[in-house]
Amino acid sequence: RLDDNRISTIAEVSLQDLTNLKRLVLDGNLLNNNGLGERVFMNLINLTELSLVRNSLTSPPANLPGTNLRKLYLQENHMNYVPPNAFADLTQLYRLDMSTNNLTSLPQGIFDDLDNLTQLFMRNNPWYCGCKMKWVRDWLQSLPSKVNVRGLMCQAPERVRGMTIKDLNTELFDCRDRSDVNTIQVTTTTMLNTLLPAQGHWPVPVTKQPEIKPPDLSKVYRTTPIPVRKIITINVKSTTVDTIHIYWKLALPMTALRLSWLKMGHSPVFGSITETIVTGDRTEYLLTALEPESPYRICMVPMETSNIYLSDETPVCIETETAPLKMHNPTTT
Repeated sequence: RLDDNRISTIAEVSLQDLTNLKRLVLDGNLLNNNGLGERVFMNLINLTELSLVRNSLTSPPANLPGTNLRKLYLQENHMNYVPPNAFADLTQLYRLDMSTNNLTSLPQGIFDDLDNLTQLFMRNNPWYCGCKMKWVRDWLQSLPSKVNVRGLMCQAPERVRGMTIKDLNTELFDCRDRSDVNTIQVTTTTMLNTLLPAQGHWPVPVTKQPEIKPPDLSKVYRTTPIPVRKIITINVKSTTVDTIHIYWKLALPMTALRLSWLKMGHSPVFGSITETIVTGDRTEYLLTALEPESPYRICMVPMETSNIYLSDETPVCIETETAPLKMHNPTTT
């Protein structure tokens, strides 16, 4: 263990002979990507656990040993970028933690080589759930139930803030295919005479009007989304200064529901999002230990089983506020 020192640089030759090393803990140092030699971990062929928690990395270290590495801890750094090949060939890795960083998106296919991944923790990152993250939703929904993923919850844009990425409908990613929009443009193309003009005369422009194509009548141009049936109705009531009573009605029977709540205005790095699973036979839940006179966003989404979500349902969210300390008047939202 070399944790909680002030190590800022590790040269490539420093670890090259430690081929039998199985566990390396470098937590709480001053390491950044420039301070790590490009191949510093490459010869640690028997390493099973690498921990770089509480350093200053802006991306995962390069050339990780892929032969036997099973646990990789990268929490509490400054990572804002993950290269597409960051985890290439880490076929034995089963636990990966990148919580409490500055990650907003992930490159498509970043987890493709992680054949044995069963624990993925990504809490407290400011995930931006735009079109680039749609593949993550699809990947999450394809995972077997043995894979435990935590922390992939949207922080932006505002319309999906507080929602789990796995729960989002395709429309919420706003992936508009511009090729589907048949736009008629009228332009004027000017072609100049390529012959040299007589002295004292400007070239004479020749104007060609392009052919205007009418809309393709075989296509259906949708101007508004098809409404989705709302199967959850949520009501909330501030019962005390630090509790909120949630009760709901279901239009269809459900095995379970995911309930999440977020204090509005909190930075995601402080872990303000909380979630739990409630069984389908319940109709109410009491949130406790909340902050007085504070706004909260509460979301629910139905589940078919304990780990498989309905793919065609949008989370239902509601916003409310806890009562002030000096005056408590229960209200229903």
